[in-house]
Parts: sequence; structure tokens; C-alpha cells
Amino acid sequence: MVGEEQELYRKILYANHVNWIVEPKENSISCYAKIRYRAKEALATVTLEKENVKVEFAESQRAITPGQSVVFYDKDGIVLGGGIIQ
Repeated sequence: MVGEEQELYRKILYANHVNWIVEPKENSISCYAKIRYRAKEALATVTLEKENVKVEFAESQRAITPGQSVVFYDKDGIVLGGGIIQ
């Protein structure tokens, strides 16, 4: 499908099969997230929703792709967890 460049950008994604290395103490956390191995970490809010999480980025991200991983980091770059983008 052909479209405009701006159509590739989104601020919200949902992920499942979430694995936490550092279990969140609250229902919503502020952290950094990456949707690609070489992508720069981006500020995000992760909200727990039953089996899934909702990830809302402070700035739109290019080409959020279902089936890829999203990884969460703290401000020091320590991995908090991650999941599979729906």
C-alpha cells in the first residue's frame, strides 16, 4: 500500500507476551522504550492492561510494526522488560 510519509508515525502501541525483569510497582510507569534494535530510546508511558500493556510515546515513532519487540529501559539504560507489538 502506498501512502504519505506522515502515515507511518504513531504515538501509541499495544504489546502482549510481556516479560518484566524489574516488576513495576504501579499500574503506569514512565520509562524509555525502543521499537527497533538500532532505534534511539524514546520517552514513553507504559500502562498495564490485564495481559497487555499500552505504550504511549512522548513523540511519534516511525513504523511501529506488529510482531516486533518493544523493550523498556530506565533512565540509566537498564532493561526493565519488553513485549511483542500487536
